[in-house]
Amino acid sequence: MADSLDFVLDNLVNLLIGVPAQRPGGLLLSILLSAGALAVGFVVAVAMGAAAASPWAAVRWTARAYVIVIRGVPLLLLLLIVHQFAAGGLLGVGGSTFRSAFLTLVLYASAYQTDIVLSGLRAVPRTLVEDARLLGASPARAYLLIRLPYGLRVMRPALLGQGVTLFKDSSVVVILGVAELTTTARIVLGSDVANTPFWVATYLAVGALYFLTAVTLSWLIERRTTSATGLVAG
Repeated sequence: MADSLDFVLDNLVNLLIGVPAQRPGGLLLSILLSAGALAVGFVVAVAMGAAAASPWAAVRWTARAYVIVIRGVPLLLLLLIVHQFAAGGLLGVGGSTFRSAFLTLVLYASAYQTDIVLSGLRAVPRTLVEDARLLGASPARAYLLIRLPYGLRVMRPALLGQGVTLFKDSSVVVILGVAELTTTARIVLGSDVANTPFWVATYLAVGALYFLTAVTLSWLIERRTTSATGLVAG
């Protein structure tokens, strides 16, 4: 037991920021990968949310089809499909495993965020939009300056919660060898049979890092949401 603990402690820095040859990596890369995918995915979701609320049926159907298809495919399968297309140069992003992983997480995040954006947009009082239109705002300006900022107040808890989920789901990129936390654990253990007794302790440490990060993020979200609710009530 003491040997396993010593092994984990000796490799804790590697688990946190990656092995020397692959930094940033480990937990740091998992957070950066998830945060980047969440941010880019939100930009896509804003566009898709606008399309899903469009008065033109063809545009609405296209946006809904995007959400249904992406959400209907398991993340692991989506990752493999995207990587195969990327490796063949069909997506114009090259065959980098990191780019494939990032693009997959962007698609995955944006599909779920689109529904969140739509829910936020539906919560905007119709009179606000109508008043903006009466003052001469175009539909696009009313969307960007009125509906979206107002809707963000409603979306924020769900978006942040989805970010926590995305962070945990990012471990699936281990199958491509991207040096995030789970992959770094495999690198640390290596193929040396002498490290076999340390497998359980190492993956327990990985689970603990995921758990602590997710719980911390969830606590911050709950605290921020509670504070915002108190301000509104006051």
